[in-house]
Amino acid sequence: MKQTIRRVYIEITSRCNLHCSFCTAPFRLQEEMDVSFFREIITQVREITPYIYLHVQGEPLLHEHFDEIMTVCDDNGMQVQLVTNGTLLHRYALLQHPSLRKISFSLQSIEFHQRDPVAFLQEILQFAEQASERGRPYCEIRFWRDDQLHSPRTEMCIDWLKKNYPMVSGGRKDNYEIMKNVYVDFHNSFVWPSMDQPERSSKGTCLGGLTQIAVLCDGTVVPCCLDADGVIRLGSLHEMTLAEILSGERYCRLCEGFRNHRLEESLCRRCSFRERFSQ
Repeated sequence: MKQTIRRVYIEITSRCNLHCSFCTAPFRLQEEMDVSFFREIITQVREITPYIYLHVQGEPLLHEHFDEIMTVCDDNGMQVQLVTNGTLLHRYALLQHPSLRKISFSLQSIEFHQRDPVAFLQEILQFAEQASERGRPYCEIRFWRDDQLHSPRTEMCIDWLKKNYPMVSGGRKDNYEIMKNVYVDFHNSFVWPSMDQPERSSKGTCLGGLTQIAVLCDGTVVPCCLDADGVIRLGSLHEMTLAEILSGERYCRLCEGFRNHRLEESLCRRCSFRERFSQ
């Protein structure tokens, strides 16, 4: 089967320094990926795509050897999107890593830490301004919780942004450019799918598996970044190569189902996010 995967999510740690109510509590062991194992993964992933996202769950900047992780990406010519809550931004000189293509700040977490919200936002914007001047990386400030937009700290930040920056349409729904290559995004609210939820439909399609896969920090490969508990376990990179996993029966059946508007996996039948691709 011809591979159409455009990006791979790699969870380098499942640990986080915050406890946000919207983030599903994983049943997995909280751990971080060994740098040597990450290097092996990148060697295989780069044969398929240069685009990786350091994200599933956990806070990537919490990884004990984060700079080494980024150096592996630099050395292999990867294009990295980093998703972070921004609280540990001060630890690293991120702009020194040529592989960092985009950094997304999950500001929906701002209700769950004790920093002054506007002062914290200004630190992020200071980084974003430096990135904008350099022309890289792209920066995205995310407010992805519809039910949180009027919470006190979130509302304070949004009001401050609107007063101090132009909110120019970025070309996508609810996405605004506030300076060159720096965006504020309100669009992609979602609910984590769970086997505890009722099935929604057996018909539909998704981009999971077809254009993306995810690797959890224990090496488990799943079809997408919303399968945070590894329910759809396609295989383990400790036991198989990525090529073997992507030619395996479960992966091929999943993708064939999506191509024929059929949901083969029970978790997919419970997922509301994939419905946006079925219209």
